[in-house]
Amino acid sequence: MIEVSYLHTIVLSGYWTEEHWQSWADELILHNSELECWVYDVAFAKDKDELLLAIAQVLVVFDEETSYSEQDVIVGYYYMMYLEGRMGLEELLYRLSDEDDDSYGYQGRDSQKTIDIIDRAKKGEKNLEELDALLTPFVKPAKEQLYKLTHYLMNDN
Repeated sequence: MIEVSYLHTIVLSGYWTEEHWQSWADELILHNSELECWVYDVAFAKDKDELLLAIAQVLVVFDEETSYSEQDVIVGYYYMMYLEGRMGLEELLYRLSDEDDDSYGYQGRDSQKTIDIIDRAKKGEKNLEELDALLTPFVKPAKEQLYKLTHYLMNDN
């Protein structure tokens, strides 16, 4: 079930917090009479670690529906958070260049163009148009996954 992978990605990115995933699971529970056990576990997860443990048994790492790498989608969520004012430019740039970040390995990360844009921005030479052109393509798969996740079981009442 691919929605579990989408949930994993959105939580890893920080786009969804405890309040988001709990209300999402609560809505599923309220509107569906038959659900898998992991949905109830998600509703009661008190932090990111509990949530990741709750979905670990059903997590699909890759299947034919997964058309984007998780790292690319995480970058999309980061950029969405930046555009929404939930993440500052400095934090965005740090995460995009941090080898320990969950987004490490995103498409084009090691290209000279990407490195130059991020390095110039870190030095204060911010060209927001260049940054936007670099990161906007990552938003599409993030929004697609967010839509599928928020509409999961919507018609199965």
